[in-house]
Amino acid sequence: MKTYLFYDVETSGLSPAFDQILTFAGIRTDLFLNEISRELITIKLRHDIVPSPHAFITHCLTEKELECGVTEYQAALQIHKLFNTPGTISFGYNSLGFDDEFLRFIFYRNLLDPYAHQYANQCSRMDMLPVTALFKAFCDHVLQWPHRGDGFTSLKLELLSQKNEFITSGRAHEAMNDVEAVIELAKIFSQQKDVWDYALAFFNKTKDTLRINTIKKECRIGNTDFRICLMVSASFGPKNNYVAPVIHIGESVPYKNQSLWIRLDLEEVFEKNENADIFDLFVIRKRPGDQLIVLPFLDRFQARITTKAQKILGQNIEKIQLYPDLFLKTIQHHLEYKYPLIPEIDLDATLYQSGFFSHSEKKEINRFHSSKDTKKAIVCETFENRRVRAMAKRILLRNFDGLSLIGKTREYTDHLRRLSSQLPEDNILGYRNDVKYGVVQGMLDLREIQEKEKELTPLQEEILAWLKIYMEKLSF
Repeated sequence: MKTYLFYDVETSGLSPAFDQILTFAGIRTDLFLNEISRELITIKLRHDIVPSPHAFITHCLTEKELECGVTEYQAALQIHKLFNTPGTISFGYNSLGFDDEFLRFIFYRNLLDPYAHQYANQCSRMDMLPVTALFKAFCDHVLQWPHRGDGFTSLKLELLSQKNEFITSGRAHEAMNDVEAVIELAKIFSQQKDVWDYALAFFNKTKDTLRINTIKKECRIGNTDFRICLMVSASFGPKNNYVAPVIHIGESVPYKNQSLWIRLDLEEVFEKNENADIFDLFVIRKRPGDQLIVLPFLDRFQARITTKAQKILGQNIEKIQLYPDLFLKTIQHHLEYKYPLIPEIDLDATLYQSGFFSHSEKKEINRFHSSKDTKKAIVCETFENRRVRAMAKRILLRNFDGLSLIGKTREYTDHLRRLSSQLPEDNILGYRNDVKYGVVQGMLDLREIQEKEKELTPLQEEILAWLKIYMEKLSF
């Protein structure tokens, strides 16, 4: 049976590879949005996590709440089972842009399949944020839209919930409250059945790809034809009505599931620089069924583009056609571009660099999960695969305080030490060549909040006081 799993997570920070999920809330419904069950999981703060004060004054999770939680390993097993229940369609708000990547990494570092919930057992993913952007652009009469201080509309879930008086059980940015708000939003949108069904079909990889491939290539540059389309994304902002004209420049060579696009409504993108070999521009990378919605460039859709955007579109097409060789050279560069490897990347962040677990790795992983907790350390020492063995050791050190590992744990001890170091050579590197959040940055952020935020609630002040003590006591 097909079901929706509406969900939300609150986290210790913004890095999917290095921060952790602290609360998970989920409500399973049938396809008519009738509730079947709900889950709320709170997770203990790991010893190797420096919490972000910015995150904590947003979701306002307290020390007492986290102390009552389960370990990350226990939570990962529970959440993985929920998402991989046959027929599950996972559904969040900006979930494909944020939450789902946190899921992939919590599954990965706990030796669970990070991708199965996207395709196996008739499971799939959807995201309410791009659906909301589509409704705002093309069917906005169904909802009361909140406005920001500058007069433009906002797609923030908290403001949508307030404006439309959604009935929820908690405060904004509380995971279960946000899940309930997303379901209320879905109930309103689903009343417009044709638009709702049309929107949800964009998350079907096959249908999404087919829709794009059936759009005619009607723009000739040099000797090559291209598709001009419209793209809908919350990231384009209310000034652009969340819609932008784009040109489809082809499919990535090294990454077979990525199509590449360039916005055509931005000024000074196709300015010819005599000292440059290619145009200096940003390329949008889209995967089938993701949060970027592509529409044909039809007259009835073009009306949603601002007058200024239409003017810039025409100017950019003219510039491209003036320098076809430069444009074709530019797109070939991007089509062949491959992300650089990070030589010193941390183990937690190697999901994309190390790839899928092999058959032999999966056999060792299954042995780890199926063994008793008291035997896991011994089983871990028998693993031949270095990646699985190292990851299993981290699981034990993070989640099983009462267990003593056989062999040295110098690597993990050094990992903890580096979190409080100020030396650049001690930076813990992620897959974006980013750095794991550490004590120094945490204390700087905390002081900045205390100095600049004038309207902190008593609960937020209490949380900041706890975080200050917590970080001061971290002696890695």
